[in-house]
Amino acid sequence: MLLIASSLVLASTSGSAEELKPWFAETAPTLVLDRLDGARIDLAELRGGPVIVHFFATWCAPCIEEMASLNALAGQQPVQLTILAVDVGEVDARVRTFFRERPVSFPILLDRDRSTMKAWHVEGLPTSFVLNRDLSPALKAEEPLDWTGPVVISALTQLSQRKDGAPAVQAIDGNQSREETR
Repeated sequence: MLLIASSLVLASTSGSAEELKPWFAETAPTLVLDRLDGARIDLAELRGGPVIVHFFATWCAPCIEEMASLNALAGQQPVQLTILAVDVGEVDARVRTFFRERPVSFPILLDRDRSTMKAWHVEGLPTSFVLNRDLSPALKAEEPLDWTGPVVISALTQLSQRKDGAPAVQAIDGNQSREETR
């Protein structure tokens, strides 16, 4: 039996693996940024449901595909969820033009000086972090992900339902899967 602690491995149709891996951090870094529309968002005020913090750039081809997947997730509303997309180091006008042509239904935040990206230890784009309902670190993806896939939806649902915020441990062996708490 293969034991996966808080990790979800997703097989894509192209045969490559996409992963939501455990994010072992004591706390999530601070995130207070301007929205593309001017209002400021403070992550600390978003308790109550899982939060996805997605780092991207408009020049990044995999980021563009993943943005569409995140927008599809937002449209499905499978769980109470907040999505924050953080543009890294680009001029506001470029980002505004990009989203005028590809509108999304969640906030676009501007990390103009890349300080938030550095604080979150983002090494490549796209990178996404998932926080539980208490804003504690839960999962992360350091490559493009299908956010509408059943395994991802299941993980987000589990995070929204867990009262204690503890990650689930999933045991998978071929035909069986079960969930336990630590």
